[in-house]
Amino acid sequence: MASKKRGRVEDKAAIVTGAASGIGEETAVRLAEEGSAVCVADIDRDNGRRVVERIRESGGQAIFVATDITKTAAIRRMIERTVTAFGRLDILHNNAIWFRHGSATELDEKDWDKTLNAGLKAVFIGAKYAIPVMRVNGGGVIVNTASVHSLVSFATCTAYDSAKAGLLGLTRTLALDYGPDIRVNAVLPGAILTPLWDNLEVPQKERKRYAQMVPAKRLGTGRDIANAVLYLASDEASFVTGTSLVVDGGLLCRTE
Repeated sequence: MASKKRGRVEDKAAIVTGAASGIGEETAVRLAEEGSAVCVADIDRDNGRRVVERIRESGGQAIFVATDITKTAAIRRMIERTVTAFGRLDILHNNAIWFRHGSATELDEKDWDKTLNAGLKAVFIGAKYAIPVMRVNGGGVIVNTASVHSLVSFATCTAYDSAKAGLLGLTRTLALDYGPDIRVNAVLPGAILTPLWDNLEVPQKERKRYAQMVPAKRLGTGRDIANAVLYLASDEASFVTGTSLVVDGGLLCRTE
C-alpha cells in the first residue's frame, strides 16, 4: 500500500500577517494546503474570518486573530494565541504593511512613522517574541515580505522604499544572530495583482502597461508569492538563510 504523501510543512504551525487578502491570504491557504495549521492575523476581521473558513472548508486548520501590527501588545497576543491553539510556532510570515506615498517635503511625519512601524518595526517585534517560542520546539523559519522596492526606488515612495530597504538589512542580521536553528529570508514581489489594485482603481490600460514591462508578460499573482514563501518555509530550503528571493517575472532585468 502506498503511503500518503506528506505536505511540505506538515505538522507545523504558522502565522501569516496581513492574511485577510492578497498575498497574505494566498500564502495562508498555500501553507494550509501543505499541512500547516495557520493563524490568520489581520486588522480586517470580516475578511480574516472569511479566509479561515476558506481554509477549513478545504480541510485545513486555521484560527483568526485580530492584529494591529503597529502595536507591540497585539503582536505578542498574536503569538500567544497561536501557541495556545496549536501548541507550537514554526513559521512566521511577516507580510502585513501600511503605507502612504509622498515625497519628503510632502509626506506627513506621522505617516512616515506609521509606515516604518508597520513595515520594519513590526518585523523586529515579531522576531523578538517569536524566536524564543520557536526555539522551544527546536527552531523555525521567518519569511519577510520585502519588495522590488527594496532594491530599486520609485518616486514619492519615500517611507515605503525606506522600510522595504531596511527590511533586507534586518533579515540578514536576524539570520546571522539566530542561526542555525532559526532561518530568516525575504521574498521580494514585483508587480502582483491583488485587491489593492481595485481599491486604488488602477485602470485596465495601466495594468496592461505594467504587464508588458515584465519579461514574463503578465502581472504576478498572490499564488506566485505564496509558492515562494512555501519553499522558503519548507525543509527544501534548509540551507537557505539570510537571502532575498526576487519573484518579479523578470522586472528587475530591465535596463530601460
